[in-house]
Amino acid sequence: MLQNYVKAAQWKSSEAAIYPFRMRAKWLMCIYCCDEFEDPALFRKHVDEAHENFTVSTAFTHLGRGKNYLKVDCSNMKCRRCSEPADTHEEMTSHIIDYHRNKSTYQMNLEYQIGLHPYRLEKDRWMYFLCREKLPSLIKLCRHTTSHYLDYTCDTCGRRYLTVDALKYHIKCSHTGRYYICRKCWKGFPSPQTKREHVKSTKTCWPFSCVYCGDRFLSWEQKQRHLVESHGRPETSYTCPECTLVFQSRKLFYNHYKVSHTDDSFMCTCCGLRFESKNRLEDHGLGHTGEKTFKCHVCEKSFLRKKSLTQHLWIHSDNKRFVCVLCEKQFAQKVSLKCHMRSHHLDVNLEM
Repeated sequence: MLQNYVKAAQWKSSEAAIYPFRMRAKWLMCIYCCDEFEDPALFRKHVDEAHENFTVSTAFTHLGRGKNYLKVDCSNMKCRRCSEPADTHEEMTSHIIDYHRNKSTYQMNLEYQIGLHPYRLEKDRWMYFLCREKLPSLIKLCRHTTSHYLDYTCDTCGRRYLTVDALKYHIKCSHTGRYYICRKCWKGFPSPQTKREHVKSTKTCWPFSCVYCGDRFLSWEQKQRHLVESHGRPETSYTCPECTLVFQSRKLFYNHYKVSHTDDSFMCTCCGLRFESKNRLEDHGLGHTGEKTFKCHVCEKSFLRKKSLTQHLWIHSDNKRFVCVLCEKQFAQKVSLKCHMRSHHLDVNLEM
């Protein structure tokens, strides 16, 4: 059964011309097929031509659990029945009720918060409908919009959130004993490792889904390969609009864009290098301090990084995971197997 906000959004979209979208860096992403557009007019043309039979309720299924609203472009908002234009959602709603009232209109609870966040999108002129604030870029418009919808407040610490599910997630993470929550099934786990293992082993919790067949994937790249191989979608490359560098992976492009062309990156105070995340910056910073804080409890050897210690511990393990395919000698570490191959089987060409 559709929830009230989905019903309200579905009703509005069936009566008025609106265009649901996502924001990705400087691009508008079609919520139905994930195609990206820099020009809002081309985006609207694409939706009209390629997704005439898709519904807003379908778009909600692509959002993921916890999101109860859609961003919609209302630049050319007009009545689908008589083409009467409107400047606001309220004007359009009043027009439909006054001139096109039908059975579905009578049944609709229009007092319920409608599941749409309205925007007016024109290239180089981005505006939010509720406050008519004009922003210089799509990214800044997205950040500004969020401030209008922080309606859910944590009674314990006072932090505010966009949706009730986001608030629930915060409470489970910050004010209970289970700090790592799966956003798909809301199960809690004692460590990030156990959460990752849960996600990998539970296909229904995989974060990416195909808009055509519903199959789920662990990564965006796996989903893209599936779209190309199973549904004939052309392979996609990502060109940076600022410096024209081309990337084959969306992740590589976003990391580049964040580090090179925004103020959201994290800069090392020692050498000036920038990183896309705080964790990457902290990991880089260890190279400047040289402090080896991770010590092996067996041989007391110290390491800069926890990952290096974890790899080292395999030396002390009886589990010899890596086996030479030529002489069947076993090794605890892959690097040891590679050294063995170079020393004893140098004349054999094998893919390692």
